[in-house]
Amino acid sequence: MKRQIFFIVWLGLFALATIFPASSIFAQRKTRTSSKTVVAAKPLPNLTLNTIDGQKWSLEENRGRVVLIKFWATWCAPCREEIPALVRLSNEYKASGLEVVGINIDSENIEQINAFIKDYKINYPVLLAAPGSLLSRQKAVPMSLLVDETGILAKKYVGAAKESVFEKDIKDLLDKKSSRTEGNQKGKPN
Repeated sequence: MKRQIFFIVWLGLFALATIFPASSIFAQRKTRTSSKTVVAAKPLPNLTLNTIDGQKWSLEENRGRVVLIKFWATWCAPCREEIPALVRLSNEYKASGLEVVGINIDSENIEQINAFIKDYKINYPVLLAAPGSLLSRQKAVPMSLLVDETGILAKKYVGAAKESVFEKDIKDLLDKKSSRTEGNQKGKPN
């Protein structure tokens, strides 16, 4: 039963991320205050998948961190071009609060994926889409989702993105996170 619920939630998350642009994704709620309309974004539903080594990875457990989720496949040429940049970004910003994670959609050949991870020196968690799932049938890769520390989708990238684009957006979110943290610290009594 848990597996079915997880699959339904993940299927919904994936369908929404694929269909809608980041500005309207996940049913942002509009409320009226006097003459202004305020948009209140909702956090993404929790995402839990197995890593290539059989561990569980959860979006919920990474709240407080900026998360870059990369959908990729070993046969995807643009994915191959992006991975060295993702490795560098993970190295550069992990200590500042960035979690890079890759969701492999062609997870039927674990040996091939492990060889790929070794060849490309992937230093971030690689998650597996369940064979036969909607994720494993997804062919629109690469695709990336950048999630802020509160779990709200900040950016969606369809197709390959340049390292400089990822880095700018990551820095912006990490700076906002740092500002919010400092603001919260100032308000606390010593």
